[in-house]
Amino acid sequence: MNLLEKVGQRFVVAFDGIELNPTLRDWLLECRPGGVILFGRNIKSIEQVAALTTNLQDLAVQNGLPPFIIAIDEEGGRVSRMSADGSPWIAPSQMAQASAGIDAVRAAAGVTARRLQRMGINLNFAPVADINNNPHNPVIGSRSYGSDSAIVAEMVAAAIEVYNAAEIGSCVKHFPGHGDTGVDSHFGLPVISHTRERLDAVELIPFRRAFAANVPALMTAHVMFPALEQAVPVTLSRKFLTELLREVLGFGGLVFTDALDMKAIAERYTPAESALATLRAGADVALPCFTMEIQRDTIRQMVSAASENAFELEEGLQRVLSFKERFCKPEQRAYSLDDLYQEALDAQTILEVARESLTLVSVRSGFRFGVHVENPAVIEFTLPSASPVEEGRQATLLLRTLLSDHWENLRYLKLPAQPSTEQIALACHLASTADNLTILARNAARNESQAWALKELIKIQPHTVVVAARDPYELNLTKDAAACLATFGDPPCSIRALAEVLLGKLTPVGKLPVRLEEV
Repeated sequence: MNLLEKVGQRFVVAFDGIELNPTLRDWLLECRPGGVILFGRNIKSIEQVAALTTNLQDLAVQNGLPPFIIAIDEEGGRVSRMSADGSPWIAPSQMAQASAGIDAVRAAAGVTARRLQRMGINLNFAPVADINNNPHNPVIGSRSYGSDSAIVAEMVAAAIEVYNAAEIGSCVKHFPGHGDTGVDSHFGLPVISHTRERLDAVELIPFRRAFAANVPALMTAHVMFPALEQAVPVTLSRKFLTELLREVLGFGGLVFTDALDMKAIAERYTPAESALATLRAGADVALPCFTMEIQRDTIRQMVSAASENAFELEEGLQRVLSFKERFCKPEQRAYSLDDLYQEALDAQTILEVARESLTLVSVRSGFRFGVHVENPAVIEFTLPSASPVEEGRQATLLLRTLLSDHWENLRYLKLPAQPSTEQIALACHLASTADNLTILARNAARNESQAWALKELIKIQPHTVVVAARDPYELNLTKDAAACLATFGDPPCSIRALAEVLLGKLTPVGKLPVRLEEV
């Protein structure tokens, strides 16, 4: 490899479009990156992604490059890049999986791994190892397995073992822990006051367990821990990425940065500054994720920096190549009838995980689902995107669609996350004229007018079921409702399972993986 190719292997890049057109081909050959990350903008269908990844790997082979790392964020729940034709295989959120138990975690990881294989994707930026011990966390929430370090650690290890067996790379994130933040690092820089003793006792437990499970990769957190490092965020810190992660914890796998275009980093450093700082700190692979032009310029500047020995090049390069030898196999086998049969089984498995995950947090004595439905109403608070990591995607399956065939007189009202006084009045009128009310709340604990509306609606309608369709924490505010349910997310599988509960066809058996009393 020449210097450009060696430096390029230390970058995973983002791009626009859904096919390998001449512009993208020329850009990739100019930058010579180690891999690409796919976002929603690159995904139209499963077949389209499979064709794209095949063409990308062919490009690498034909030009004497190692196979590409082709990465994605497919956590399940609200963080999914799956196309519409892949919606039956979107797993419930990690918190939902945890509520259903460790076998559900394994099952969801297995289905996800098979779907990624089908699409030619060899690295999933999952599982999330963050412990969501801060109910006000705006970016993690139900992406976490829960608030108990030991349980999160067990779930993380189980998912990693499944991915390893399937020969799909997994990447535990966000080191050393993003769960106790009150700021979304896409918008600002979170600052956490924890000491090293606190990290050892809580946040690092799942990461240690992941290392023991032979996780091949790790992603950094754009978070400041001033008790340990006052100068820079973790992603740019040698104290964290080399001294703590490598020398103390003994992690020998591949270290990825989180996206460097997130405002926690991008508002403080230029793309080249952050790339150079993280490579110096000990990251193996930087994710610039800016425009294609900025990414190209950043790699060019890193080639110049490498020519002056401004950062260590060879050790990180060898870790990249070792990862590729293990996981990046560009050959794709032909799709068969056996695969079609497996897909049907996998869709059913995902639905079963969702069914087992629904959790009845509280219920009034004598209340039963599926009765008092002569004049039912559903009020849904929408939340298109709580964080840019969700890419603004809404649930593709409305509860209304599933209930209307059974509840002929169903009336349905959609409201924004922060409803106006007039909208709340309209909802209250609907509640007063119904004999059964179901409310889909979405992060009401962080949306004041939605929280107020919930309380008013419960006062008006005694037969109110409140469903926490995202994070479960608002259920601590609605204990006077006839019943409180948590889905821990709103992918199609969870909405289907919810409809079955509301119709009285399914008994919720999930166990709450967080403590609501802390809200």
